[in-house]
Amino acid sequence: MSRFSSITISAAAAAAAMALGAVPASAETISAHTVTVQPNQTLWKIARASHVPVASLEVANPSVQPLNLLVGTEVRVPSIIKHDVQPGDTLWKLAKQYNVSLSDLEAANPTLNPMVLWVGSVVYILAQTPAASAPAASSTASSASTASGQASALAQSRASAGTASTSTDTSSSLASQNLYWMAHVINAEAGGESEQAQIAVGDVILHRLQSGSYGSTVKDVVFQISDGHYQFTSVMDGYIYTTPTASSWQAAQQVLDDGTDLVPGALVFYDPAQTPAGSWVWNQPTITQIGSLVFAK
Repeated sequence: MSRFSSITISAAAAAAAMALGAVPASAETISAHTVTVQPNQTLWKIARASHVPVASLEVANPSVQPLNLLVGTEVRVPSIIKHDVQPGDTLWKLAKQYNVSLSDLEAANPTLNPMVLWVGSVVYILAQTPAASAPAASSTASSASTASGQASALAQSRASAGTASTSTDTSSSLASQNLYWMAHVINAEAGGESEQAQIAVGDVILHRLQSGSYGSTVKDVVFQISDGHYQFTSVMDGYIYTTPTASSWQAAQQVLDDGTDLVPGALVFYDPAQTPAGSWVWNQPTITQIGSLVFAK
């Protein structure tokens, strides 16, 4: 198969081809398979190596707990499509062509620059089975909604299970779990920021925990779902599973063990450069800005 072969195909034709189990000539299907967990592997690492969004991996493995991913566990990886980029391809066009959401496409290809797709480079796409009677645009939205709903339901189930299990944990094990997830969310949301910004992000998580409105553990706060959406981008894109740096662990300890609070009362943080103009966070009273992050009530 020529990597640079030329082909023109409409979104409707692509959806019909996929419904029949076929893919365009510029692509090939990698069948669903299982991965045996090795030492030091995380669900995020498996998802990244397999080119699938973490949320899709969670849906395919409802009994797997990311925090207790035991060596030897069999993790099912869904079928994916390997697409060789053709002249004129964009991520948006490929999302429409293959009937997947743009966010899932970006999550499955974290190293790609969505603004520049080089001809001959590879894009990995989660295989879908669209409804034959639905138009391409609406079936794309339907697929995205279904995937989001499945991931949300799964996360809610896990959050409930996690909350129930903590009632029998010792205070030591609960403290360890809180530290684990605090370090992960600090690293995922502010790993490239200063030590003060990292501590401040941890403060926001702790304030939410202390308020009682966001969950009873740090994990509950991090994985909270409101109106069908995760509260933190790093949970949605899977970056939450990245191994924390030493500075993130230190910041987490300063927040939880030392009680360091650099942004008293803050319940929100955001990067103005990455936040849409109409977002509700702009209306929240600002406490301070540290680096690129604004902290607000």
